[in-house]
Amino acid sequence: MRPFRRARRGYVAELSASERLVLAHVVGDVVELLQEQTATVPPEGSDACRIEGVAPLSAPPDEVRVPADPAVRRLLPDASREDAEVSTEFRRFTQGDLAAEKAQRLLLLADLLLAGDPQDAEALTPLIVRHDDARRVAGALTDVRVVLAERLDLRTDDQVEELHDEVLSREEQGSEPDEEAPDAARRFLASVFLMSGWLQESLVELMLAEVRRAPR
Repeated sequence: MRPFRRARRGYVAELSASERLVLAHVVGDVVELLQEQTATVPPEGSDACRIEGVAPLSAPPDEVRVPADPAVRRLLPDASREDAEVSTEFRRFTQGDLAAEKAQRLLLLADLLLAGDPQDAEALTPLIVRHDDARRVAGALTDVRVVLAERLDLRTDDQVEELHDEVLSREEQGSEPDEEAPDAARRFLASVFLMSGWLQESLVELMLAEVRRAPR
């Protein structure tokens, strides 16, 4: 994998077909998790509140499901830790739209990852992100990392650094992945967490550099 760089068409990273498939698979899992955890109950009579010729406003649901999965709660946190009523009302009015936007930008990332049909599974091919899509792709990568961080029980920057050192040390030793090992799932999640982090960090740095160069 090679991180993002500036290009005429936007930003370009390079990934192998196997890296694309792995990341796209995890992105799809996050979308399914969001949809599963944020199902809402539509308000009664919502179809009746229409005026001919005027697009209807989407009414908030009568009830909203607070995500049971801690990873989704990190994606959709409470508005207030002290006031449960405020948090409930905030979720009722915002959770559906916010979850839908997150799912849409994750699906955009998945589409970009699955574009093309590389012949060689290990050959690096360009992942092209247009300027107009860059913010949404960066957000999608951030959401993937938030979910993986929860699964890996990462809470601090020091823990992330320790994970980074652990994975690099294993790669330097040339140890082959063992799917039967007790920590195989953790090692897989850790590799995807770091891969998505490298992509997200390089993309955001390029975007910030362009903002700094823009005339004020």
